[in-house]
Amino acid sequence: MTSWLAGWRTGSSLAAPEWEARHRWITRAALAQAVCLALLTGALDHGRGAAGLVLLATGLPAALATRATWPSRLRTVLATLSLTTGAALLVPVTGQGESFSWMLLAIAACALYQDWAIVPTAVVVAVVDFAIVVFGPAELDLYDLLPVVATLLVCLVHHRTWQLAEDTARTDPLTGLGNRRRLAEATGRMLRAGGPLSVLFCDLDGFKGVNDSRGHHFGDQLLAEVAGRLGAGVRSGDLVVRLGGDEFAVLVPGPAVHAADVARRLQTAMRVPVQLTGRPVTVTASIGVATTATATGRDAEELLRNADVAMYQAKATGRNRVVTFAPGMAEAVLDRVELAEDLTAAMAAGDQLSLHYQPVVTLPDGRVHGHEALLRWRHPTRGPVPPLKFVPIAEQTGAIGALGAWVLHRAVADAAAGLADGSGPSRVAVNVSAVQLADEGFVDVVAAALAASGLPAHLLVLEVTESVLADDVDAVCARLQAVRDLGVRIAIDDFGTGYSSLSYLRRLPVDIVKIDRSFVTDLARGGSATTLVASILELARSLSLDVVAEGVETPVQQVALAELGCSFAQGYLFGRPAPLDTAARALQLD
Repeated sequence: MTSWLAGWRTGSSLAAPEWEARHRWITRAALAQAVCLALLTGALDHGRGAAGLVLLATGLPAALATRATWPSRLRTVLATLSLTTGAALLVPVTGQGESFSWMLLAIAACALYQDWAIVPTAVVVAVVDFAIVVFGPAELDLYDLLPVVATLLVCLVHHRTWQLAEDTARTDPLTGLGNRRRLAEATGRMLRAGGPLSVLFCDLDGFKGVNDSRGHHFGDQLLAEVAGRLGAGVRSGDLVVRLGGDEFAVLVPGPAVHAADVARRLQTAMRVPVQLTGRPVTVTASIGVATTATATGRDAEELLRNADVAMYQAKATGRNRVVTFAPGMAEAVLDRVELAEDLTAAMAAGDQLSLHYQPVVTLPDGRVHGHEALLRWRHPTRGPVPPLKFVPIAEQTGAIGALGAWVLHRAVADAAAGLADGSGPSRVAVNVSAVQLADEGFVDVVAAALAASGLPAHLLVLEVTESVLADDVDAVCARLQAVRDLGVRIAIDDFGTGYSSLSYLRRLPVDIVKIDRSFVTDLARGGSATTLVASILELARSLSLDVVAEGVETPVQQVALAELGCSFAQGYLFGRPAPLDTAARALQLD
């Protein structure tokens, strides 16, 4: 009963301000019609009594429809009753059957409400009018039923036209899913009905890179495929909509455990590579979940906003994750937004960002072979901000392109001047994110940096993590090969912790493998760690790749790596990351 009353109160699908604007116009038209019809009745010598009855029959419903505290659907019915009654009375008042066409005009005006309630209201008025004014058993002509039939058909046509327009307005044309409007209406309806409810906010990881590298037509096909997978991964009572771009939402009625189950199924479905042009593409999703249990009220906008915040947190903590909204999470997201703004300001200021250099040494002697350039940010009020915190922000905001170009130009300029003692060009390694590599202009950025600095290309190493393999392997290989054709060497960073496999390693145009520090840490214990590192070294030798072991902190680890045949190492044992002048002095002291 409560849900029925709520539905009766809401009535039209129009937003409240739009409904009010249309209602004011319709009620004014109804009041004007009532006055004019009463004056016409008197002018045609029907008498003051008849004029008063006409004014009462048509004007009273219109006047009552102006009551702002009454339900919108009741006010819709009253205004429709006023207009259609006036149109029906026009026939006996004027004595002209053709004036029944005024009924069609009244229905057209009432159709602006976009509410099914006008259909039975207008039909009832037409039937009553026929029974009182027209019906006579002795002289009944089937043609006398035409006005009633016409009224019914016109109402149905208007109603169906409105429904089709509403369906179009609530549907995403690319995927065929519902849109933001349909989500808002369905969420509001379910919240009013009571019971627990959850919203999942899904954002695709790496979609921009795929869209840029393969074109918008391919991106549209990918979105349609994702939409199909989302639709197949939910329950029959759930609602999947596309919010815009690569953002989707799922409305899940019931306890929070249902939402968690749906989120897991969607992530599983997304992990399957998409085959659209014969080349597989894997696009993961970051999913934020918000439930009515953690909302301050039963409000549709708040629920979607909380899910958006949770999704943003999923992006910030590594992507391809499911995060459930919790109180205080919004403040953390706001802090990241502020940090993103501060990073933009830091890039413009130019005095907060700097490069530190960590030596890469040969084994077993420990002589310096080159350096890795590491970006550092000293915030004016926060102090040092870790790269793991601000680099993902730069990737999400699109600032990573300009930031990465600055790092590359500065590093190769320092290397050309001589990182050690200024006696000649030095080897330098620069980290490159998957977002940078997805940019079609990346190869030109590398070429421009080398040309500006004069550094020989073979002295530059670009380090990419295995996460670049999560997107478009063919595009990644093509971009890396173009860089390699310049003479630059390519290294796979943190090898063994992500997407690597022998097939990928054989396809990628790489020269160096960097063993992740987690494997090096356990070397002193022997066992599986030693076996794993030995396997990586043997694999690298078979593919003619150099190997750099990261995170070396003890002489025991250094000796173990040298005995296994590792040629290069990097870690605190040989030197911590330091500014250029500090690193140079340390080398001179050595």
